[in-house]
Amino acid sequence: MRLTHFSIKIRVFVPILLIIILSVASITGYSVYISKEKLYKLVEHYLQIEVKSLMLMFERESELKLVKAKKDLRVMETLFNQNGFRVSDEKVEFLLRFPDDSQNRTVMLNKWYLGDVLLHENHDFVDQIERILGSKATIFQKCDAGYVRISTNVMNSNNARAVGTVIPFDSAIADSVNTPEHYFGRAYVVNDWYVTGYEPIIYQGDIIGMIFVGAREKDLSELSLKFMKLDIGHSGYPFVFDKTGKIVIKHPRAEQDWAGQEIINAMITQKKGLMRFESPSDGESKIVAFDYFPEFELYIAAFANQRDETLQLMRQLIYGSLFVALLIILVLSVTVYSMTIERLQGYLETIKIRDQELASTKDALKQSEKLATMGQLSAGIAHEVNNPLGVVLMYSHILLEESDPSSRMYKDLETIATQASRCKTILSGLLNFARKNQINKITVRLGNFVESIQKNLIMPKTVHFMISCTHPDEEVSIDESQMTQVFVNLLNNSIDAVKSSGKISLSASITDSSIRFIVEDNGTGINEDSQKRLFEPFFSTKEMGKGTGLGLAICYGIVKMHNGSIAVESNADQAKGNTFTRFLITLPLA
Repeated sequence: MRLTHFSIKIRVFVPILLIIILSVASITGYSVYISKEKLYKLVEHYLQIEVKSLMLMFERESELKLVKAKKDLRVMETLFNQNGFRVSDEKVEFLLRFPDDSQNRTVMLNKWYLGDVLLHENHDFVDQIERILGSKATIFQKCDAGYVRISTNVMNSNNARAVGTVIPFDSAIADSVNTPEHYFGRAYVVNDWYVTGYEPIIYQGDIIGMIFVGAREKDLSELSLKFMKLDIGHSGYPFVFDKTGKIVIKHPRAEQDWAGQEIINAMITQKKGLMRFESPSDGESKIVAFDYFPEFELYIAAFANQRDETLQLMRQLIYGSLFVALLIILVLSVTVYSMTIERLQGYLETIKIRDQELASTKDALKQSEKLATMGQLSAGIAHEVNNPLGVVLMYSHILLEESDPSSRMYKDLETIATQASRCKTILSGLLNFARKNQINKITVRLGNFVESIQKNLIMPKTVHFMISCTHPDEEVSIDESQMTQVFVNLLNNSIDAVKSSGKISLSASITDSSIRFIVEDNGTGINEDSQKRLFEPFFSTKEMGKGTGLGLAICYGIVKMHNGSIAVESNADQAKGNTFTRFLITLPLA
């Protein structure tokens, strides 16, 4: 009898075991496939981040060139004046050169001297500037056609000095210099784009000319060295090509020749994005992310071999999945065999519940890992940066107190102190975001709370600021300090949006079950794509250097800790009506 019962159990158990094995194998295979696709997506996302970082390097290079142009112009101006510039009443015949040679003509110009040296077509001074500063230099003299180059080391297309070429009066450069003001920025000089600085020459109260320093915008020598040192993952690397498909910067890892390939032409057509393709040489899948940098007219790309980047992780994933699958099969087999077929239904229900709990636990674990990573990052930043930054801030203030306020050094030190203070603010924002704040609710009058917001706010006199509170005597339970931070942050964003000349309003009201706040301005508005990411950490619509991207994320966290909600309504398209931004915050009354 026992043998019969055992035989029956075996006959029942074997099909169930096969079903379990097939089910677990199918789920494991599908999970491996989904995980593989997620790994590929992760590699693609990483390449896109690398391209963004490389774009920032190019932008930073352009910014540094502009800073250098400003410093070089000050040096050239000082040397120009120190060399004894003077103007003679004597005249010299000078040829003006125009793009159409038939328009070339001669003019009579006053003779200019540096010391005893006649400046017209004498290039000793500008060549000295290039040797000292490494920048191109030009001296312009004003005439009836505009500003003519009388001494320069800028070369034309024939590789000759561009002496006699003219900047007309209707150009942006001439407009700026005639103000008289400096001109700094991009400018097309003779036959190429330069990052430039122009300074008017004022003699006896009149603008009689100008001086110029600049460097070619697309000077890639330093950037090439940086690119050569960048490795992406196990096999990836960056490279740069121009709009003709010519490789401008080639990485040492690059074994294949990108020039002339169809993928290059596809990237030029698309300008920005991500592509997967198979290499014609080895048939393996490749991934390339790319973007277009219009200032230099170059394409920046980041490449990786899909197999090399995911092989090790895929092996670990497969081995781990097999181990888990075998463990599950073993546990289920023993359990099913011990409980027999009569209790199979109950066991399947238990497995279903456990699977749901496992999925919930996995999601919670992922979220915990994200929060832990953010906390470690913020703590590391505070530990490694805060102390040396404090030393920089302290000594910059000490040097400020010891410097003459009218000196150039004082202004430079003031800039250092300001930027160091801003870094401290950014660190504080990171820590506030990562820290799990506690809500300390107190009971306050709604009217008093609105008044405290106004006291903590510096509102420009040119902004029309309106406050309304329909139930000022009602008492509400909130963390006053943290909610004040929310509204000060939102109102400061509104001040930035209206550019100190618009309308901003703050209203507070109470319904049967909630407290309702509205912050509204008639600024430039927020586009729909930005609205979707508005509360993400480190996302900012402000200009580079003016925002950390943490303000609204902190506001969102504070409101959620109050069990409230925050929403945004905005229009940034003037064709659809007046632009505006409106934040609506709702908190539970009790």
